[in-house]
Amino acid sequence: MPSLAAHHAEYDDIAADYAASKQLPFRIVVEAPTLFALAGDVRGKTVLDLPCGDGTYSRAFARRGAASVLGVDLSSGMVERARMSESEAPLGIRYQVGDAASLGTLGAFDLVVACYLFNYARTAAELQTFARTVAANLKPGGRLVGINDNPLTAFGGLQSYAGYGFLRDVETPLREGSRIRYSFPKPDGTTFGFDNFWLSPDTYRAAFAEAGFVAFDFFECQAKLAESQERGFWQAFLSDCPIIGLSAKRAD
Repeated sequence: MPSLAAHHAEYDDIAADYAASKQLPFRIVVEAPTLFALAGDVRGKTVLDLPCGDGTYSRAFARRGAASVLGVDLSSGMVERARMSESEAPLGIRYQVGDAASLGTLGAFDLVVACYLFNYARTAAELQTFARTVAANLKPGGRLVGINDNPLTAFGGLQSYAGYGFLRDVETPLREGSRIRYSFPKPDGTTFGFDNFWLSPDTYRAAFAEAGFVAFDFFECQAKLAESQERGFWQAFLSDCPIIGLSAKRAD
């Protein structure tokens, strides 16, 4: 797995741009509603947000009534942004820098939220490491929910996601560990981006079973549209959706 220092530097460099991308319409219309539907009622629950990025979802779950929220991210730049938001509008959230590949046990949480964590694994062994970390931080019977790059997508239904604010380039022929490059155009004409990696649905199921999870499954994304939003536009996105929800439960 790439070193902590390499990932740290990469995401420190793009922290501001990545935080800005959290406001793209697909995040608000598709990603967030899917995540909140999977999480359900979080009132009174303890939540670990891993990775937390700039704290967007950490803050959302705190506002939804979580008893406590701990946000952890590999990038000190991301954690710094999250802490700044906490200082400006305190919600009682704690943040710390940590690597999901070597995090150990921070507590026994009711819920772990893992948005775009597992798609950084290049191999089944790396995915198992992430899954074990999550299991180590859940109470028996505790739940994992998250958003992930979609391993079920056909890679070819929707030719371009440019109309939704990003580009997605998949290394072919598709095989375990294939690189998926996401690029986001910026207002100044430049772009920023990062890599995810493809592992098969069967590899996911095996890794989570090995880590002690039951009821692991993927869930198709849903859209929450305002009256003014075009349903056809978002239906095209959902028909070959690049992201997917996931949920699992740690065995009792």
